[in-house]
Amino acid sequence: MEKIKLNISGNLVGIKIPSTAVFEVIEIDLKSIVIKNYKLLKTLKFYKIINSNFSESEVLQLGKIVEATLNLKPLEKSEKLSNVAEKKIEYKFHYGNLRSGEKINSETNVVILGNLNPGSYVQSKKNIFVYGKAHGTLHAGCDMSKNQTSFVYIEEAQFPKVRIGEAQLMYDDKKIDKNIMFEKKMGKIAVKKVDKNQRKELLKKIGIDLI
Repeated sequence: MEKIKLNISGNLVGIKIPSTAVFEVIEIDLKSIVIKNYKLLKTLKFYKIINSNFSESEVLQLGKIVEATLNLKPLEKSEKLSNVAEKKIEYKFHYGNLRSGEKINSETNVVILGNLNPGSYVQSKKNIFVYGKAHGTLHAGCDMSKNQTSFVYIEEAQFPKVRIGEAQLMYDDKKIDKNIMFEKKMGKIAVKKVDKNQRKELLKKIGIDLI
């Protein structure tokens, strides 16, 4: 059975509904997927339901499910339509956990909504942002120039191995294991705890504008 798919571009999430779906089933599935992806979706501004099977009233009803949980606006009613549609994508989004042996390689920023299990590997030429637990290897700025700065943010660190450029750190400090950022300073990796506002600024750096 086909599932609902989320396509994120800039400030917009496109919610693609399978053409063969039954409306009553999609109602339940949509509520579930919105809740599961809440942390990421709340950082966006607009949504669009993509479907060719349901009636206009049914699509509006699905929109109400989204709006009941998230402070998102339907794209059709936005006065900033052109700005949203043309916004450049500056990050790669991955939903789900990475198992041992699984890898992500990206030319741009990486945003992960899920956990990194031991033996998983994430590599980015820019920055890495993890909404979840990390106990794998994260390598940001893997093609770093002298003037480039890269960071790794982890919501909950569980002994990850962090690399930024050529610098490497095996993190095992239990004192600041939540909401932490790794960045390269003076040839070494520095670690610091960040608050909610600082986390928003990090997201802005990689192209996600907060509401």
